Amino acid sequence: MSFKTQIDKRLALAISIADSAHEISLPAFHQGVVSKNKENGGFYDPVTKADTDTELHLRKRISAAFPDDGISGEEFPDKPCENEWSWCLDPIDGTRAFVAGVPVWSTLISACYNEKPVIGIIDHPALNDRFIGAHGKAWRITARGETRLKTNKCARLNDAVLSCTEPLAMFSSGQRGAYEMIRRTVRFSRLGLDAYGYALTAAGRIDLVIEARLNPFDVMALIPIIEGAGGAITDWHGGPASKGGAIVCGGDPNLLPQVYPYLQRALDI
Repeated sequence: MSFKTQIDKRLALAISIADSAHEISLPAFHQGVVSKNKENGGFYDPVTKADTDTELHLRKRISAAFPDDGISGEEFPDKPCENEWSWCLDPIDGTRAFVAGVPVWSTLISACYNEKPVIGIIDHPALNDRFIGAHGKAWRITARGETRLKTNKCARLNDAVLSCTEPLAMFSSGQRGAYEMIRRTVRFSRLGLDAYGYALTAAGRIDLVIEARLNPFDVMALIPIIEGAGGAITDWHGGPASKGGAIVCGGDPNLLPQVYPYLQRALDI
């Protein structure tokens, strides 16, 4: 079986399980949910029954179709791979938004070959808005149909639109200082979008996302979409984003060298 065919088969499954996950997550969102805090400290990291039920469903479908593929996710222990393929899942990215009734939460699904994400889906059930990356391309599916994704050309930081989900919670004091310097330089900023900020970067509406405290399951699905649309996503040193941590995403890759000096100095504070 060719490598392209292997990707296509997993892409078909990823789309199918994203569809079926709606039946679990969307009714729970509309009915209202009860959350528990996974953290013992002051940082509130919520989990709901919809998180665990959705991830269990995704894992069951993947294991049935590709039993040798590995699976990692937010809510359950890793299943080791017995081949070169693995999946990374975030059943409800933006659980705070989910609990609060804000419709920007999403399901993140990625398939990786030798730990490199080659398929990514950002699915927003409450918005009926889906972003997909594979084969070096990216596209968006809404009620109006399917469109190719292309990032915005924005070579000057002063012209950029910046996104960050929650600066006070995500950043250390040094990181927050660097973010504020960049925020005061850009055209304007928007907060609270979770993965939708990255999706809108792929769609050419947002130019720059700066975040930290991310896990691999927060990031892996984003990479094929951002790169397939012509953007770049790295850590704050310009290295791979796949391990999470402090992440920067530029719709125009020319923006990143302009923000790296601020971000890299912040990591030392």
